[in-house]
Amino acid sequence: MERIHSLYLHVPFCTWVCKYCDFNAYAVLDGLIPPYVDALARELDAAADTLPIGPIDTVFIGGGTPSLLTIDQLHLLTDHVRCVGLAPNAEVTLEANPSNVTNEKVDGWLGAGVNRLSIGVQSLRPDALRFLERLHSGADAITAIRRARAGGFANVNADLLYGVPGVELAGWKETLDAVLAEGVQHLSAYELTVESQTRLGQEVRTGLVQMPDADDQLEQYWAAVARLEAAGYAHYEISNWSRPGLACRHNLAAWHYQPYVGCGAGAHSMFRSNDGSTERRWNVKGPHAYIKQASGSGHAVAGSETLSPERAAGEAAMIGVRLLDGTAAARDFPVQRTQLVQAGLLAERDGDVRLTRRGIELANQVGAVFLA
Repeated sequence: MERIHSLYLHVPFCTWVCKYCDFNAYAVLDGLIPPYVDALARELDAAADTLPIGPIDTVFIGGGTPSLLTIDQLHLLTDHVRCVGLAPNAEVTLEANPSNVTNEKVDGWLGAGVNRLSIGVQSLRPDALRFLERLHSGADAITAIRRARAGGFANVNADLLYGVPGVELAGWKETLDAVLAEGVQHLSAYELTVESQTRLGQEVRTGLVQMPDADDQLEQYWAAVARLEAAGYAHYEISNWSRPGLACRHNLAAWHYQPYVGCGAGAHSMFRSNDGSTERRWNVKGPHAYIKQASGSGHAVAGSETLSPERAAGEAAMIGVRLLDGTAAARDFPVQRTQLVQAGLLAERDGDVRLTRRGIELANQVGAVFLA
């Protein structure tokens, strides 16, 4: 098994689960957080004992809303990460809701070793925030960015959503410009997608909500591309931009198909074998079940699958093609590669392939070709 240098920690608790969210998240149950954190630390210890992990180069603490943790709870987790083995220049990311970004928490997060903060801004518009069921205001989001930067974070990401019903192109550009004016080092812009099992999915099925059409969504996407390029951000992945040298290393490792360990309720892990095969594992999803299993044995695996070397290669190409500088992962698929180039969806460069403008618009379909 290849050595593992990336770690994901999942905190599934939220103050409120937004109607579009398809993540493994639960309305906060305060009494569960302390035993959950203890169980997560126990799983970390077990991973260090049983897997070839470390030194850890990237840590991503996601959710849910991990910014709900107390500073002591976060310290407990990062202390256990250090015991596993943390590289001196490791990237340690924490996801945060704007309303949780206080001066005291910024100090505490930095003290716990977090050096990259990802703030769930989503939008600055009151109508969009109400539709998305976000509990913060646009002013809260701007204040959170300012507090993080003033408090010492040199690497701040803002997550935004486009294609929100009721938000026209001009409103989307206003949100972009206002966030960029705060000097964030990284920005992620995701299309609001309708997942069937969410409350938004139900609203769309019943006709209560009508989503923008594809042309409107693409217009907002390409407006973001133009705005961010003009502002000097590098567009390194379909939905991600950064200042030079500040691309998210944790996500880059995943896009380059490098192995990782996921700890926490519903977390996934990916391991690579020397023969080219891939194993995927996933934990039990419910917090109660996770606490019971992980607290006892340190393991909470609910299932696993092994991909053949051929299937793993296809998955690597499907994921890697999202990188806008191109990928070599498609070299094992000359027929599919030629077809996609001839269709104008991929372009060849220095032996690699990269998405064309049309390929970016159809990236999911392009990636799926390598798994056919």
